[in-house]
Amino acid sequence: MRLAVRLPVALLLLALLAGCSWLRHRPTDTPSLASPDELRRAYSLVSDPSRYYDKVHGAWLGKLIGLALAQPVEGWYKEGIRERAEEVGAYPVQGYFPSNFRGIPGCEPWLYGNLAGSPPNDDVEQMLLALVTLRERGVDPTPRDIAEIWDKYLPYGNVASGVALYNIRRGIWPPESATTDNPYQNRIGGHMRVDIWGMVAPGCPALAADLAERDASLAHTGEGIYGARFVAAAVSLAMFERDPKTILTQALEFIPADCEYATYVRDVIGWHAQYPDWEDAYAELDRKYGFYPDGTREREYDDPRFDRSIPRYQWNDARLGLATLNGAACALALLYGEGDFARTICLSTMIGYDTDCNAGTVGAIVGASIGASQIPPYWIEPLQDTYRSHVKPIGKEASISAIARETALYGYQVIASRLIEHP
Repeated sequence: MRLAVRLPVALLLLALLAGCSWLRHRPTDTPSLASPDELRRAYSLVSDPSRYYDKVHGAWLGKLIGLALAQPVEGWYKEGIRERAEEVGAYPVQGYFPSNFRGIPGCEPWLYGNLAGSPPNDDVEQMLLALVTLRERGVDPTPRDIAEIWDKYLPYGNVASGVALYNIRRGIWPPESATTDNPYQNRIGGHMRVDIWGMVAPGCPALAADLAERDASLAHTGEGIYGARFVAAAVSLAMFERDPKTILTQALEFIPADCEYATYVRDVIGWHAQYPDWEDAYAELDRKYGFYPDGTREREYDDPRFDRSIPRYQWNDARLGLATLNGAACALALLYGEGDFARTICLSTMIGYDTDCNAGTVGAIVGASIGASQIPPYWIEPLQDTYRSHVKPIGKEASISAIARETALYGYQVIASRLIEHP
């Protein structure tokens, strides 16, 4: 029997108040990638505006809080983070770094006491471009749709996204935008920006992973795409699941079992079962995967095309930027965090590597799981419901709660449109 799908009055009013045009968007052009049972369960969530909004808002807040917490130690290793935090009595990390913390250059706006609204971050800017894509192109966007939104609105890119944006603006569209003169295809760029696709496909991890792959394909291939699929699936699963191990093991089903990313995550799950202390598991992770065979953590590219004097190639081949290593670090924080929001993001910060990206990722996953209403006020209040963006359609000072409401509106359409077409 075909299930009748009606737009709840509260969601319709929100759509009208927000001035959203999504009701006019085209039907989906691809299979649902979600079973009827998954879609019905998802619909039970998205058609409950207050409950679904709490989950989406929790994911957005978790993302922004994690990024703000770890930004002062972006790209640092565990030992350096501990040394600097101990200088100011902030180790183990249990909250935002204090105003006297000596972090990366320019970190002052992220320190406690200075943090007044969320400063811009490239992870979030690219997530917001996904939101703009949903707004302007509908809920079944192609890689070309997303690339055209990048071309129109993305003010800057770093590492893989910087190369991809350069290619797109020369008329090189995905998937060639990812493969043309791009040494960063296996980096963390896809993994760090796809949380939104899990938010709009709650409990439908295959669909979330597929949407994330479309996004990641602008700048990534291989392990870079597998990381994006894994994170989006994890956020999608977290909308209904509280147990981190269950989320991780189920998310692994949406990437190849023999890929490096899956191997790294499975190893972390094994070390978690073996060691009660997270530092012992970290030691295994760093020993096995933190170095190149010659014992170094980073190296230069041999290809003369990737001259570091060229701005888009200013980053070398550092292991701390790999999707695989950072995915494993996220898995470690989630497992030892045991579903506790503060413990999880603080563990992620102490582990290091691409620190801000990872704390933002695990914050989004746990935030989706527990909802905004369960995140302690200490973490939320410094953000002042404000994200400062460089993305023009978002505005210079955007309301985080309004971003979450708009995301939830598109999530409703993602699910409802597929439930109508694939009952």
